[in-house]
Amino acid sequence: MATTALLALALIACDTSDDGLSYTAPDNICGIPADKKVLEALLDDGNKFEQSTGHFSLQEGQFCHMYVDENDSVISDAAWHQNRYKLSDYFLTYDVKGLRYLREGEFASWNNGVVALIQCPGVSEKGDVLTVEVSDMRWNEKSQELLEKLAPSYFNAYEEKLGCRS
Repeated sequence: MATTALLALALIACDTSDDGLSYTAPDNICGIPADKKVLEALLDDGNKFEQSTGHFSLQEGQFCHMYVDENDSVISDAAWHQNRYKLSDYFLTYDVKGLRYLREGEFASWNNGVVALIQCPGVSEKGDVLTVEVSDMRWNEKSQELLEKLAPSYFNAYEEKLGCRS
């Protein structure tokens, strides 16, 4: 009986480790390459991980849900805009605290999100400029720093996947 109890405790301890996630972290956000170590730190722990793009393509403005135990954990949301759209326009109706513009205004971050503006003419009928936001749904004091670390390579990979670079 005591052996069974110890074995059960050992199995529970293996399921919920402070050393990492209970599932394998992805190296992409719905097919767009992303830093696996950063995603591992951003994603919630749980038993089941899945991603869903819904029905929109990249050219339409893809919305990617990253679920842990069927709850949103990290989300990537893209939307097309007309040619003169600027990154500062994104925040005209979106009040965020702790807003920081980084890399000479290439992207901006706040406590639970990061957004970039990608010039990409001729790819979508909806516009020539794409905003891509990544949000940590259950953010904490480390989220902004992690999202800033994820941003450069993820946004570059997004741009390449769309074929925006000339």
